Amino acid sequence: MESSTLLAEVPFKSNGRSARFFDNHVEFNGKSIRYDDVAILTTNGLTTIHTYIGIPLGRDFSGGVAFKMISGKTHRMSMSAMSIFGIPFGGNPRKNEELYFPLLDAVNAIIAKNMAKRYIDSVRTGTAVEIAGLTISNYEAVTKKGAVINKENYHECRITDGSGAAVYDKRGDVLWNSSVWNNKNILLIPHILEALFGQ
Repeated sequence: MESSTLLAEVPFKSNGRSARFFDNHVEFNGKSIRYDDVAILTTNGLTTIHTYIGIPLGRDFSGGVAFKMISGKTHRMSMSAMSIFGIPFGGNPRKNEELYFPLLDAVNAIIAKNMAKRYIDSVRTGTAVEIAGLTISNYEAVTKKGAVINKENYHECRITDGSGAAVYDKRGDVLWNSSVWNNKNILLIPHILEALFGQ
């Protein structure tokens, strides 16, 4: 049996339920998900404040992580909750919002980095890949509008809100913003671009 090392344990439920991140898989809700078996990683975290004539009435947080497997099956860490007049239904939205960002950090640092390696290895052997609206080769990444990102102009790529990414040039100007409609595997983009074009 393949050995694995526990890297982090991060709560994602207000009742203390946690996700355990290992170097090759993650465990949550009694499931064990191997990173090599994940085809698409999607994250989202959205807070909505409901008002009436400017008066806040309710709050909801819809967030979590979804893993679409190579087999086609999807597994989710769901963190959705809402409150009306401060009364929570299905969990505490403020607490879920607080828990989401440490979870996102762990998913990005461990799972996305692991998944990105397979794309980096493919590109370095001469295979171009398409991911989150970019066509990436060993020499450049090309956006759907034809903008080019390469070693000469690339400075950094940042995750903007947990479900988007922005690439900046050496002057600090935006070279590319991901589409809000295409956030599949978006967390992999900073790892891939930094490995290929970072200094």
